[in-house]
Amino acid sequence: MNIYQKIQAVANELKNIEKNMTVGKGNFSYKAVQDYDVVLKVKAAETKFGLVSIPVKQELVESKVVRIQKENGGEVVNYVDIVKLTLRIVNIDNPLEYLDVEAYGRGLDAADKGFGKASTYARKYALLNAYKIATGEDPDKDKSKEHNIIEPDQIREVVMAYLMSDRVYCQNILSYFNVENTEDMDKQQIETVYKNLQKKGKL
Repeated sequence: MNIYQKIQAVANELKNIEKNMTVGKGNFSYKAVQDYDVVLKVKAAETKFGLVSIPVKQELVESKVVRIQKENGGEVVNYVDIVKLTLRIVNIDNPLEYLDVEAYGRGLDAADKGFGKASTYARKYALLNAYKIATGEDPDKDKSKEHNIIEPDQIREVVMAYLMSDRVYCQNILSYFNVENTEDMDKQQIETVYKNLQKKGKL
């Protein structure tokens, strides 16, 4: 098989990966796809059909420090990194055949792990996109409904992206909810911000 036939074979082998990681606690938790599951399942399928995927390039698109003043006079420092990763899928039987896939990832951390988180995120979504791997339930089951249902993790991603683009607004939100960083915001807080941004015409 050529590389495209092999990629199709891997896609047919995997089909979908369920969201089995819980982010958050209690009623405000949501489901996400774990990087560990994606890497292991893709690795097994690639081995079966003679492919290997290797990150060949990583670019730091943006790196910034977000400082937030707490009411008690202290300061919270978050490091935000955005990485562009190029993943190369190689046909082991013919190494001259390869395909490059690009993906972006954003990492937010109170220490120095922002770049690593961004890199992991980018790799996971490069693999999901390259092999057309579905996650979670089939969205077609909601086809007949008159309104669109936005999944909690999608709302969170939209809100997080906006907060990272508007530092002042982000600081105000963190202060309002009395949380140290955006990752500590629960589902209810995320939905409140989402509705607020919609009302202001920001989304």
